Amino acid sequence: MERCQSLIHFHKSHQHLLDNSDTAKQYHNRKIPLHHLKTEWVRDLIRKLEYRAVSEIYANTREVVYPEQSEIMRWPVGSFQDFHIDQYDDENGQDTISDTTWAGVFYLNQDFRGGKLTFKPCEEIPLGFEYQPVAGELVLFKGMDFSHSVTKVYRNDRYTIPMWFTRTLEDIRPEVYTETKI
Repeated sequence: MERCQSLIHFHKSHQHLLDNSDTAKQYHNRKIPLHHLKTEWVRDLIRKLEYRAVSEIYANTREVVYPEQSEIMRWPVGSFQDFHIDQYDDENGQDTISDTTWAGVFYLNQDFRGGKLTFKPCEEIPLGFEYQPVAGELVLFKGMDFSHSVTKVYRNDRYTIPMWFTRTLEDIRPEVYTETKI
């Protein structure tokens, strides 16, 4: 839990790293993408989470996936996200289907109200499902297959590390700040 609190503090104290290029309401100036980070201990923690997720996915499905994108995200009071599947827009704003197969959410706090991860009813989940976040837990799911949402946050900000995983080596996140140490 101490590491979770440290990551929340890092997000709060490093506002200059927020990504303002994504103008979507639910993301604009609320996320710090991993490729914006030079702070080694933060990058190491996120990498450990990514590889824990990759290992869990492989152990349970035998599917080989690679980290594609990760970020530290703040969901302020009043924020929410409607039901959606994880897809991308191309440079013309058209939806594209990628080889992103898995998504993960690591929860950094639980002192908020609302902010539940909710899955829409479907064939595999006939009654749908609602997950009440617990700090320090990682939830993995097929974000391209299951329509999911985040319910409105009512009290205190919600902090997470969302992650996406791909089957394609070419889609692996570039290590922008990798330095060779001798």
